[in-house]
Amino acid sequence: MTHVLATPASLGAYVKQPRLAEQMQAQTMQRQILTESAGEAKNVIYAVYQDSAGPGAASGPQIVLFIGGHLSGPSAGAFISAFTGKLRGAVTTSAGSMGGAAACAPSVDGRLAECVWADNDTFGLVASQTLSTSGLADEMRRMRPLVEYPASTH
Repeated sequence: MTHVLATPASLGAYVKQPRLAEQMQAQTMQRQILTESAGEAKNVIYAVYQDSAGPGAASGPQIVLFIGGHLSGPSAGAFISAFTGKLRGAVTTSAGSMGGAAACAPSVDGRLAECVWADNDTFGLVASQTLSTSGLADEMRRMRPLVEYPASTH
């Protein structure tokens, strides 16, 4: 099945923040993914989202970077294996209700915590300085259906 990826204005409680995308150098990460993929990643998009943490939120606002695109070449499993092989502490996790394969890596030495998913034609990465690996994995599974959908429905 062919999927479409999008960066809507909001994802649940999270709102798109273009200024934060600049501060987090999301475009640089997008270019890095395109370069490192050797042509296997295409139509790569990105956005940064911040939730509107209500008054009394102990941890302050949560910020999540999303980068995703179309994948040609490696299988979902091979893509996830390459990710887990590169990042120390990376472990596989559930990709959620949409299937495919997924993995997460903790924040190490100032690097963002990251979770990625891949299926038969797309990949996505969510990263955060503020969420734990398990929290980010939960957000990935919640956000994925909001940024990826079957091409036939749009």
